[in-house]
Amino acid sequence: MRPSSIIWFERLFLASLVVSLVNFVLGYGQMRRLWLADPRLAQVGLGSGFLVGAAVLSFVIYLLLWFLIARKASNVAKWVLVVFIAIGLLSLPSAFTGPFSVAQGLGLLVYVLEIAAIVCLFRADARAWFAGEQTHEASPLD
Repeated sequence: MRPSSIIWFERLFLASLVVSLVNFVLGYGQMRRLWLADPRLAQVGLGSGFLVGAAVLSFVIYLLLWFLIARKASNVAKWVLVVFIAIGLLSLPSAFTGPFSVAQGLGLLVYVLEIAAIVCLFRADARAWFAGEQTHEASPLD
């Protein structure tokens, strides 16, 4: 059975994906306008379909990482996720230029949930689970 830290990782990480999806849907119109207004992208021929495709691909990658970590105890996937989130955090300061918006608030919430989820992966019971050691079962309410 999965330890409670892994169950909490799963809850927090999936919550971050839901908030991220809501943020994408709410901000799609503005992102699309900015995307289509860029003449460099028009020259290359990348339309709004590319924007949606990139978002779908990123969600699929994050869902795959969730599955490999939370269900298959993949230590490699854990570190890939840590690197992805660390890279994302590097862009965090630039995301908060200008007046504060709902999109910025939701984006910040995504990072908070992701960091909390990552912390769960480094707790003792999660480390033992990744190492393949026998761990005690989590209670159904964990």
